[in-house]
Amino acid sequence: MNFLSVTTRYLAIAVIMVVFAFVLINLHHKFTGIEQHTNNKIISTEYSYLIDQKNELAIDDITQRLTDFTAAEFHSIPYQLSTQTVWLKLTVTNNSIDHHSLVLHADNSLLNTFNIYSFAQQSDQLQPIVTKEDILSQVYPHINFTLTAKKKTSFIIELQTEGPPNIPVMVLQQGEFQHRLLYAQLLYGAFIGIVLLMTMYNLILFFAVKDKVYLIYIGYLVCATLVMSSLTGFGYLIFSSSLQATINSYLLFIDYYLVIFLLSFTLLFLRYQQQPGQAYLVGKYFCWALIACSFYSLTIDTIAQTKLFFSLQPIVYVFTLYLIFRRLRDDFAWAKFYVLSWIPLLIGAAIQPLVLLNYLDYSFITRNAFLFAVMAEITLMAFALAERMRRHEQDRINDIAYHVNSGLPRKSNIESFINQLNREKQQDFSVLVIKPEHIEKVALYIDDAMNTELFKRLNQKLSSLFEFNDAIYPLTDKKEKLCFINNNCFAIVLNNQRNKQSVETLIQSIQIKTTDNFVVNNINLPLTAIVGIAKSPEHGTQSHQLINHAILAANCGENSTVKWATYKEESSNEASYLLKLTRDLKVALENNELEVYHQPQIDLRTLRVCSSECLLRWQHKQEGFIPPAVFIPIAEDMGLINELTQWVIKQSLTQQRTLTEEHGYNHMISINISGKDVASAHFFTQCIDLIEASEVPADKIIFELTESASFAYNEHALSLIEKLTELGVTISIDDFGTGYSTMSQISHLPFQELKVDREFVENVNDDKKRMVIAKTTVKMAKGLGLEVVAEGINSQADEDTLRDFGCDIGQGYFYAKPMAFDDYIGWLNDLDNGRIKQPLQGEFIPANK
Repeated sequence: MNFLSVTTRYLAIAVIMVVFAFVLINLHHKFTGIEQHTNNKIISTEYSYLIDQKNELAIDDITQRLTDFTAAEFHSIPYQLSTQTVWLKLTVTNNSIDHHSLVLHADNSLLNTFNIYSFAQQSDQLQPIVTKEDILSQVYPHINFTLTAKKKTSFIIELQTEGPPNIPVMVLQQGEFQHRLLYAQLLYGAFIGIVLLMTMYNLILFFAVKDKVYLIYIGYLVCATLVMSSLTGFGYLIFSSSLQATINSYLLFIDYYLVIFLLSFTLLFLRYQQQPGQAYLVGKYFCWALIACSFYSLTIDTIAQTKLFFSLQPIVYVFTLYLIFRRLRDDFAWAKFYVLSWIPLLIGAAIQPLVLLNYLDYSFITRNAFLFAVMAEITLMAFALAERMRRHEQDRINDIAYHVNSGLPRKSNIESFINQLNREKQQDFSVLVIKPEHIEKVALYIDDAMNTELFKRLNQKLSSLFEFNDAIYPLTDKKEKLCFINNNCFAIVLNNQRNKQSVETLIQSIQIKTTDNFVVNNINLPLTAIVGIAKSPEHGTQSHQLINHAILAANCGENSTVKWATYKEESSNEASYLLKLTRDLKVALENNELEVYHQPQIDLRTLRVCSSECLLRWQHKQEGFIPPAVFIPIAEDMGLINELTQWVIKQSLTQQRTLTEEHGYNHMISINISGKDVASAHFFTQCIDLIEASEVPADKIIFELTESASFAYNEHALSLIEKLTELGVTISIDDFGTGYSTMSQISHLPFQELKVDREFVENVNDDKKRMVIAKTTVKMAKGLGLEVVAEGINSQADEDTLRDFGCDIGQGYFYAKPMAFDDYIGWLNDLDNGRIKQPLQGEFIPANK
């Protein structure tokens, strides 16, 4: 929001409030003058009253009880909320020497009884005065009469109402009455105009944004209009007499829905429904309770209805105010207009009942206090809705431009800025991608919140580094110079013409700042930043080209000693090649062009085959053999790994069934499972379906887990592994002793088998350190009751040494290389009663898994 729009909005509100206050002050002075003039020495009035609690008295009885009337001031007559009848004796005296045309007016349009009788002072004879039946008399019950000079006249007035108990009866001069009537009509006309305008405005907003808060607000407007039409009587000018009479009879029922819509509007306006908590549930149940009370009120009399409603209304207001201030505490600054709208509403809502219940003196201003309040409230609520919509649009734009969780600028900002530079024909610039070193591996050990905090800290520190560097372009309206892209790196745009320092110096300052602030869980990691550079127009002109080329350069820079690189065409060619392989891999997967190879695993005590490891192989039609070390990372990066693993499980189980049913081999099969597989939400159910379809017993299946450190503390992964164990599947740790897999990491996993990596097994006798590590690992595993598999046995010496260490199972080229399924069956058939005859002869060639 810019300063001008804020100033304009507040200025508009200030003008409206000033005009509103000016109108109120003038009306107050006008009608105070009228009342003072009417009750001056020219026309004087005297009041006395008699309360008929049981409604038993008739006019004939009243003539006999005139002495029982109690004298009182105009504002002191004790009207009460009941069905009682109030008899007034009103004496009007003309003290002037002129004739005066006067109006006797009862300012209550909900009267059940308004009978007027007149008699001379010297006689007890009462004559009823017939009131007019026109619409004006329904809105403003009154009679006209003339009082000659120096004369007086008296009236007996019978009053009874089940509506508002206060019944101000006054005598006004004809002109004064017309003025009062005119101002009231103008006031109510303004109210109707505001309601119609706000209704149309909010209907347009609803159809534009489909937010039901605008419909709730329209419901509030409708209820407010119906309530005002009854309380002021001006509904008779809009609706038919019969319809308005019906509205009058259901006035309190409508009052319930006025506060229901108000409460519902507050809940939706302040967005409590977006994060339903206790306050939202209480508010929702409160609305339902009010609806129930509204229908219950139809079964009781009007007096009981009124008492019930006015006992609930303050509770609704207090709870609604609690909702408002609770949101303001949560920094909902845009709700300030809604808070302002409650000020006139609370004032009017307090004054109106006090006047109607005769606890506050009557005047034209207090009589219409609620109408004034609702008009001011509706106006301010319109501003509140407009502000809410503006903030909603701003939030939507922020969601597009900024990451929700971190608040960091999105990639779209730098893309838009580069496109702007292209439109302005500015092409001498570079895109730099800044990637924290080893961030993918670091992310395995921290949760999302810690990862977000790391990047926010780096963004803050790097921003301070770039703050006074004019060579680095600001990318957003807030003059931010970094964008967070791909959820693991930053990007900046460097103006090559303005840059006065070498690129090497700039990158070194970035790397130093990153190293100083590479803090995870209060640990400062000795890691730096990898920087990739793509120059315009040399390396492309389009935003996506430059950003992607800078990312490719950063990937190349990761393998350099200086940890940064400039984009080279060969990197793009390699990326294109890998992308082609991705497409080909997906086609091969769909067409079953991949193969499962088997490498046997040997029981070192009996030298019998006890299982085989299933290894994936891809013979590309054009490229030939593609090593798993090439296509497995591609599958992981491109989201194909889960589909690939499911295919391997299905093929392996099918082949295992063939081995068992057609060839009588009952050993186990071992299948590799990655951390990404275990993290998949549907992996377990997919495994269950495949195992059940194959009819292979679960206790004949081993899942070898790689990347075990990545899910050692993952509750979902641990739960899944426990379910597989309960099913009967054996869990093996495949990467122990390599990378980030250590006993401290994997000790949380419920596994039964540990596989010692080939790095510590191959030629174990040739390296004392390797021998110590292998021996210690086997003893430690056996001490934990685990079965141990040694991978990479390539000689008789390796086998003997691992057997002496206590290793249970061996695997390697000493026994057999990985074989296609048909070759594996032939190899098994050549065994001597299931025992290996002799190791393969020839040169050892390492196999890629």
